[in-house]
Amino acid sequence: MTILLDIINSINKFLGYLDISPKYLNRAYTILSAIPTFYILRIVAGLWRNENYVQFVIYLLIFIVAAYFLLLNFFYYFFDKNLKIDITQLFVKYLPDDAFNIKEESQVSQRTLPNAQEVPIAFEEDYQLRLVEYMQELIEEEKIETNDLSQQDGFLIRKNTLFPYYYLKKKTATDYEIQIGKSYHDLETIGQVHHEEELHPIGLFIVGGDFSKEGIRYHEPYQLKLMVKKEEATPENSRSSRRQKNK
Repeated sequence: MTILLDIINSINKFLGYLDISPKYLNRAYTILSAIPTFYILRIVAGLWRNENYVQFVIYLLIFIVAAYFLLLNFFYYFFDKNLKIDITQLFVKYLPDDAFNIKEESQVSQRTLPNAQEVPIAFEEDYQLRLVEYMQELIEEEKIETNDLSQQDGFLIRKNTLFPYYYLKKKTATDYEIQIGKSYHDLETIGQVHHEEELHPIGLFIVGGDFSKEGIRYHEPYQLKLMVKKEEATPENSRSSRRQKNK
């Protein structure tokens, strides 16, 4: 088992030295992870034959977990598909942005955007599948700058990176459409925005994606955050609001 781990670690380092597209690098890691997964299955079979049932149950649970994540990664990296049984979506949804406490967080920095606020987007169901397809092509075409995860911990996508091709289309006085694409010629609607005041967009920022922590590469789904100029209360509005409160 130790020899197998050493071999896998050597292959992992070798892949890290090569300048491979993230799309194909993640596919290579997925195939590579199948080796220890099926080796655990061999151990499980041996424990069953030797009637060592306690360790059999322990290693069987380890194999189920490893096979589960192998299946998720296979569908995600080879078919750009998130399965309904993917529990990692819950972690991304409920954990804060800085949960992993890595060197450079892939989030919109409020320090650099002090007069901005995020506006929630009602995304379409399959928007993340289209988003990851766009991201892979934009990264390969070097239209989005990335960090070298083989040399440092952090997110692949740099902090405060804007999605290069998007459009906020006004439908009514309070409703907008968010459109993105690989260029301005193929924009597609991925969500809706409802806001009572007129929006003045600052940018559509990219959050999430691949990141490295202590030399290990992880993945979380890409997300988009729409930042707009914060509405500042005028003296007239402040006086009128105080009058309403005093009534």
